[in-house]
Amino acid sequence: MLNPLVFIKLSTNWLREKERILNNNKSFRFINTTFKGVGQILFCCSPLSGFLFLVAFAFSWWVIVPHCLIGSAVATLTAFIFRQKSVYIENGLFGYNGALLGLTWPFFWPLSYVSIPILILASGLSTFYAILLRNIISDSKVNLPITSIPFVVIFLLSISYAYVFGLLPKNSFELIHLNISTLDMTSVQERIFQSKEWFSLGNRLLNHAVTIGIFVTGILLYSRISALFALVGGSLSLITVYLLMGQEGLNLNQLGLHGFTSVPIAIALGGFFIAFNIPCFLYSMLGICLGILLWLLIAPILAPHGIPILTIAFNVTITLFILPLKLPYFATKFPRLFAVDLNRAVRPEETLREYKRHRSAALYWKNIK
Repeated sequence: MLNPLVFIKLSTNWLREKERILNNNKSFRFINTTFKGVGQILFCCSPLSGFLFLVAFAFSWWVIVPHCLIGSAVATLTAFIFRQKSVYIENGLFGYNGALLGLTWPFFWPLSYVSIPILILASGLSTFYAILLRNIISDSKVNLPITSIPFVVIFLLSISYAYVFGLLPKNSFELIHLNISTLDMTSVQERIFQSKEWFSLGNRLLNHAVTIGIFVTGILLYSRISALFALVGGSLSLITVYLLMGQEGLNLNQLGLHGFTSVPIAIALGGFFIAFNIPCFLYSMLGICLGILLWLLIAPILAPHGIPILTIAFNVTITLFILPLKLPYFATKFPRLFAVDLNRAVRPEETLREYKRHRSAALYWKNIK
């Protein structure tokens, strides 16, 4: 009987070969890149993973699907028009932020004659901002990933514009005074877990075991290492809400809130940007814990003002944990924490093979540039 992991590997290789052949057609290449942008939500540079994520979204709430496709397609098309590097476009790196905009858009914007045009404008602007950030922090000596910073900035600017000009009701944007010294876990639960937008997001995305299974399958088809860390990150979220809220915290509707932060952190630090090994595993566990802590600290501060936390905790954590590994001092002190060059951050298994061939992180990337 064929081993399931061997079957997945053979299927993946077959699909990659078919993708390479079909990429000769320009129309298919654009569709392929759009789906890759959706897959990049969980660091999967695969159109099949992107398609499966859309299937999971459809099981949750079908309205998410067209929004995601519009966001990814517009962001990708903008990058095409402004002649960005083909490798960045074809890997879905510009469609990524557009897809995130599409994912969260229907939870905050009622469908109307203005919501879709503003989504299109926001998706295009996310590409402009991504280009700017990439030139400053990614293509420079710093070599840091921009992750979903464009998504956060453009989404908050868009929703602020909507509130100011009356395109969205202001009842969820009242500036309520927040006294940090009086915060307790009960008030945190009331402000976050009962916030209708974020409760709806968690409820829609993780409302059934089938939906979670489709997400995991999409990740597994791209990378077994990423699938492992996705399960680890989700488990830590589950343990966290259980410790904070008891049996009630096991409700999947609430788990989705932490999963929006901990799962992407786990995948990013667990093999995608850092080669998978024991130090990497421990380092990523620390990162996940910090991400959850930041989420719990920042979310209740923003919630009374009607401001969603989005992926703020994720972006802060990734920056804090990747930046030291790009510095020569830390690279030489901790050579087993092998921070991959961004141009080669595609699949955790490929990064691991490079690490096995070149154990010294500080010397390897210096010699091949």
